[in-house]
Parts: sequence; C-alpha cells; structure tokens
Amino acid sequence: MMMKRAVSAFTAMTMCISLFSVQAFSEGAEPALLDSTQFTVMDENLVHLGSSFLNDAHVLFDEQDKVPESPENTEVGKAVFDATNKSTNWKPNLQPEYGEDSFYIDLHANYVITGICYLDTNGINDWIVESGEPFNWQEILSFSTDSYMSWQGRTIAEAEPTRYLRFSTCCGDSGVSELAIYGYKVSELSDAQQQKTAAKPSGVSRTALTAGGTVGFNAFIDDPMTAICAAGNVREYHNLNWLIDADGKIKFTQGTWGDMDSYYAGMKAQNISLIPCFQGGSSYIYGSSDFPEIPVPEGADTLDPTSYTIHAQALYQVAARYGSNPDVDPDTLHVADSKEPAVGMGLLSALENCNEPNKSWSGKANYYSPYELAAMCSADYDGHEGRIPAAGVKAADPDFKLAMGGLVGTATMLDYLSEMKLWFDYNRTDGKFAVDIINVHIGPDDCNPESSSFAETIGRLQRWIDENAPGTELWISEYEVPMHDWVTEGVDNHENAAYQLKYAQRVVRTNLIALKNGVDRITKFQLRDEASGGYADSGLVTQKGQWDKKTAWYAMSCMTSVLEHADFYADLSTEEVSVYRFRDRITGEWIDCIWSPTNEDRVIEGFSVSAEDAAFAYLTRPSEYAEGTTEQLSIADGRICLDVTETPVYLTYARSEKTIINGKGHYIRPSALCLSAGYDTEVCDLSAAPADGVLNQFYRMFDEPDTMPAYTYSNTSALSAPVTSSNQSGITCYVDLGGLYYITGFGIYDTFGTGSFSVYDANTDILLWSSDMGSYMSRNIDLIAQSAPTDRLKIVKGGGDLNEFAVYGYAAPGGRITGDVNADGVFNVADMVMLQKWLLHAGELTDWQAGDLHQDQVLNIADLCLMKRMLIVR
Repeated sequence: MMMKRAVSAFTAMTMCISLFSVQAFSEGAEPALLDSTQFTVMDENLVHLGSSFLNDAHVLFDEQDKVPESPENTEVGKAVFDATNKSTNWKPNLQPEYGEDSFYIDLHANYVITGICYLDTNGINDWIVESGEPFNWQEILSFSTDSYMSWQGRTIAEAEPTRYLRFSTCCGDSGVSELAIYGYKVSELSDAQQQKTAAKPSGVSRTALTAGGTVGFNAFIDDPMTAICAAGNVREYHNLNWLIDADGKIKFTQGTWGDMDSYYAGMKAQNISLIPCFQGGSSYIYGSSDFPEIPVPEGADTLDPTSYTIHAQALYQVAARYGSNPDVDPDTLHVADSKEPAVGMGLLSALENCNEPNKSWSGKANYYSPYELAAMCSADYDGHEGRIPAAGVKAADPDFKLAMGGLVGTATMLDYLSEMKLWFDYNRTDGKFAVDIINVHIGPDDCNPESSSFAETIGRLQRWIDENAPGTELWISEYEVPMHDWVTEGVDNHENAAYQLKYAQRVVRTNLIALKNGVDRITKFQLRDEASGGYADSGLVTQKGQWDKKTAWYAMSCMTSVLEHADFYADLSTEEVSVYRFRDRITGEWIDCIWSPTNEDRVIEGFSVSAEDAAFAYLTRPSEYAEGTTEQLSIADGRICLDVTETPVYLTYARSEKTIINGKGHYIRPSALCLSAGYDTEVCDLSAAPADGVLNQFYRMFDEPDTMPAYTYSNTSALSAPVTSSNQSGITCYVDLGGLYYITGFGIYDTFGTGSFSVYDANTDILLWSSDMGSYMSRNIDLIAQSAPTDRLKIVKGGGDLNEFAVYGYAAPGGRITGDVNADGVFNVADMVMLQKWLLHAGELTDWQAGDLHQDQVLNIADLCLMKRMLIVR
C-alpha cells in the first residue's frame, strides 16, 4: 500500500485548519481504520533523513493491510504477524542535540480520532500524541513502548474534531515499525480552514534579468573587478560579524580590504547585479566571540521571531542605505563608521539572510530547523509584520527583496519548504511565505549535465513554488559540476588542459539548463579557488592573490557577454545537437546557442541550420578574450554550416553587417608624451628617456610595459615587478595615443604612500578614472565604463609613488573622429549645428555614431551638451 509523499500531498495541503468551526459530530458514526493513503505525513526532524540507515515516518504506514481491527482488539493472527515487517522502525535522527523526533499528519478533513495501534518492536520510549492547530497543539494521548514484538492499542476518550495529529518521542530508534489510526470523519474543510493555508501570491514582480544577467558566481568584496567582470550577477559572501560592530551599529566598511559603497557602486557601473549573503552569526548578538551561526542572544527562543530582532534591524539598515526608497526615516539609521548616513542609493535590490541554514553536519548551533528559519525570515522580511521596530528589508524599502539562505540536500528540500510554509500559515496573520526568493544549492549529479537529474530537480522546485508560493523567485546560489572522470593521477588539475576544457563545458551547460528551466539567478561556487583542500579546483580563477583565469572563466565570460541583453526563447534541439534560442532585447536579433550534449569529445562537422531571414551570420566562441572571438559565417542557399563540439558557441542572425571587434581591453602603447597640451615643449616618443626631469617621471610610468598584463582581464601572477618609479607630486602630462581609441580600463603598479592619480580625456577634460594610490607594492587593474573615442589623455599626478601605468581599450572602428557627425574629416561647430538640427527636426545624419558621445546607442540632448563642452575645451 503506497502513501502519498509529502511533496505532492503538501500541494494538496492548500487547505488547513484555523479556528475550529466544523459541523456537528456525525450521528451514529462508527470508528474505523482511517485510510492513511489520503493523508500527508511529514517528519519534523529533517536533519539526517535521506541517509541509508535512517527511516522517515512513512515506514509506519507501509503495511496497513496487516494492522489490528481496532485498539480494543489487537490480535492479527500468527500468519499475518509473521509476515509483518518488524525490523524497519521509524528512525529519523540519532543525534539528541537536534531535539526530539516528531511528525505530523494532515488528514485533509476534520476527524474524530478514537484510538491508535502501534507495533512495538524494541526499546522503551515515551510517546505523546497531540491534535489541534500546529504550534498550538493539545495532548490527547501518551504511552510508553514497554512491550516487545507485539501490537498495542490505546483508545482516546472525548476527542475533539481535528485536521492534524502530531506524534513525538525522544531522539533515536522509535521502537515502532507500524502505526494505525482509528476514528471517523466529521466534515470537509470549511472555507476558513482552506483559506488559512491557501497559497498566497508573493505580491512582487520577478526580477527581469536577461539571460546573461542571470548567470554568475559567488565572490568576495576583495576579489578584483578584472576577475568579477565575467559575471552577469554576483552573490557576495559577507560575514554578518563584519557588518555589526561592538556597539551594535552597522559598519559599511570591512576593515582595510573592502568599502561596501564603492564596491556596490562599482558592480552597478559594470551592470553586474549583486546580492550580498550575510552569513553566520555575530559576537554582538550572541554576547561572546564564540558565537554560533543562528543569530540570537545566548539562551533565546529560536522559534520566536523577536529573538532575531538585532539581525532583522541590521538587514533593515542595509536595505535602507542600498535600496531605492528615498523616504526612510533618518532617525532609524545607525551607522557605525566614518560614513555619513544615507538612504536610497539604489545599489542593491535584494539580500540573502544566511547560508546553507540546513547544513546538518555543522551541529545544532548552526542548523536551522524549518520553523527556526521561517521565524528569522519573518523578522527579516518585515519585522514580523511590523511587530519589531525598524526591522526587516520591507520596512526600509517595500520593493527590496529577501532571499532565504540556500538550502542543501535534495532529499528533504521540498519537505523543508513545506514546513516553513506551515509556520508562516499559523504564525503570520497574512499567511505570506515571507521571502521573495527561494534559494537552493543544487547541481548536476552526473558528469554529463544533460543526463543528470538537474533539470528534473528544478522542475520539482518550480512546481512547488507555483502551487505554494506563486510569484516567488527561484535562485540556485551555489552549484558545482562532477569532474571525477577527468582527474589524472599525478597531474595538477590546473595544468590538465583536458580537465579544464571539460570543466568549462559543464559549467556553461549547467547554466544553460538553468536558463531553459526558468531559474531566476544561478551563481557558481565560486569565483576563486580555495588555497587547498576539497575546493582547490572549484574556482573559475586560481586562488586569492593569483587570480589566473581558467578556461571556464573565459567560457562563462563569453556567455554573459553574448547574452547580456538576451532572453531565453525556445529549445530547438534536434536528436543529436542542442540548440537553445535567445532573443536580444535591444536589436531583436535571434541568437542560437549550439553544442553537442554528450561527454565523449564528439565533433559534428558541417552541421547545417537555417539562416532564417538573416542577411548576415556571426559565430562567437570562447577564446582568450573575455567577450570571446567572433567571426562572420557565410550564408549559402539560406543555410549556415558550422562544426559543433561539446563546447557551446553562439550564432547571431543579423539583418545588417556588424563591425567585428575581438578584444575590448588591449594594452595601448602611447606614441608620445608631452608636458604641454599643444605639444610645443619636449616630446618623448618612449624610445628613450627624455631630458626634462618632470617628463621623465611620466616616461618611467610607461618604460616597462612587459610588467603589466596584455589585456585588462588577463593573468598577472607570472609577471615580474617593475623597477623604475615615479614619485614627484603635482605634475601633469598629455599622452598621445597615436590613434582613436575607446578606453575600457586602466592599470597601475602602486608602491609607497597614498596620493592621487587622475586621468582625463584631453579632448573633453572629462575625468575617466582616478586612484588614491592606497595599496602597497601591488598591481591594480580597474575597468571603467567605456569612454567616448579619444586620441589624447591628460594625466594629473598628485602625491604617492608608483612604478608603472597602463591604458586599456581598443581602436575605434574606421578611426572616425569623435563628434564628426557630418563626416567632413574635422570636428567643429558645424557638427554641433547639424546635431542640434537633427534633434529638432529629425533630419539626416552622415555619421550618427560619431555623435553618440555617451556610447549608449542613442542620440539625445546629453550628447549635444557634451559636444558643446568638448568644443569649448578645444
């Protein structure tokens, strides 16, 4: 006899009891064995369920055809008794620190329970049976399993109608292998009972990230942007103890290695969506430096939302500062460090309130039961419906989103979520599932992602959300891919090219499966390798301080670049080739991601696809460039042919011809340096040191180019340190780039002291980048928002010492002159007049891209204002 699993049955549990308003007792109803297949059985202690030597409560109901007729008559006959399984007891947990063992039953109607029978096998345990509402249980029976290998019966006198039953005993082997429940049905659920546990829509809109924006990885605040830039979104590991100081105020700087304002602003400038994960506990909250991860004061009730007051108030401060609500009450702000209080900075839209809350291996002090996590989420969401003052992200910004900590362990994941829902149903007046983002840690369980259970697991989670918390987002905030089949004995995996290629393929294909199945965000564990141990190979780059990029980094970076503005559209796969189609939001162009979904080094030569209505076709594949390498493919008879491998590539169908740019962060070697804007003083062509001592200071910044990386995002660990230094203060130089370039980044090898270093577009006097030179003997490479095309820079050096300076970017296609909208070969007032007329009357422009000075693909008044400023400077 099969019981309904809690996964599907809790779906049916969209109706639950509130206040008991049920029909009168059925006249003349006769007690009988209740049909357990119609009920939902839910273990409450989920710590170790799924282990091979433990059993959940369903084993108590797997032989209902062999139970006694009634509690008053427990004889079943020798043949039946001998055929009954007496060796498989209910045994969910063997570690007493995690508390008692208990399960509850949802009867899905109102019943009078008249008795139970249980098959007592071994040991002596005290049991309690309760009925009524969850979290307000009433004891109706207690008994002790003091018999041996025999059926025992217990009757219940004067029982009230109930929808729920709860059974509990001490932790360990329950000593019971089968259970029977007797009674009779009183009524179906009332409307009020059904509404109590009906699914409550989230009430917020889902974050409309693009496909490229959906994909990312876990990172830290001190990871360099040149490594982070491969991500569309980032989950930032952020210890809660960093956030709360010894006085309980909020620190928005993390010692000397991280400033949250600048870090979050830098991420937004790179169009990278970020969600910080505030993990662990706090010495201030717990009252000692030896604190557990559950953030409550020592001895506090972890099932009471108010025990999480300090935690919820800290998250309020984060949402108030970095959210988008400008009307936060300034009297509620508690800033600890030198930063001024601020609100509505618009740098974050969500945060995560813990990490792996159900990690059973870490001890009870670090393990949240479903009810404990729900209690904390309710506080972190809206201060438990406003009962905690200045607490919860919604109290600071109603549009800010709360992500629950990522759950681990697929065996009990849905049961865990269902029990969180039960807590919300009965402990919040609105019954809302008080998180906006359900967050899990799952990944492929097979070396070939397409053959794994990954997509099936996502589907089960999506169905649970649709049926229990519709509108809630799904985020996979950690995953890893199996690689045991490519480990070579005696070879470091970092030097194993075959391993690294397979790893890259599996990472990208895992992301693609998540995109197809509607995951709202997916972030890989993690950006950087651990220094040693089990996670020494899990990064996309090597360990902290090295940052060397692996094949997988370039593969993910290519993916996020090509799909930056695209959305998943359809699965067009054939029997032998996977084809996922995306559509670009800006251009409307189709992009097909194509690969062989195999794990055998398969190559399909000359695979043919329809060109649709495209006039041009462009193939982008992962390469040594962050954006990948693009080539134009020919179209013949309306078809495009390409070779397909197990590495996903991207085919763009274009209506018009594109300018191909491979690599947007090349090292740019200046052609000349001069101290005067008009180049009417000594000019240094970098072939030798100049005579002028001040000019020589700038020459020294460019005299050792081999000590700086060839690209803004390339590796630095093997580069030697530069020797010559520049230490004079208050000097200015003009740099001729020798051509028209888009600038995308700068690099500096800092040495001693602090000071200032600023770089301007010499044509417009617009600041492109600045540094306080606050690091020590280190190479710092910074990305910037792509500049307008320029051929000259102005460097202003204040105090501080440095060894070397680098400029990164790429040559402007066609070498067109900035601002020359009428294409007459010069930039002057005539161009400004033409642009102004166009804005007023929408006439013809010869070269509109030359007038798009802000590089936002739009000509508007902002470009006209910038053009006027450029002409004034000239």
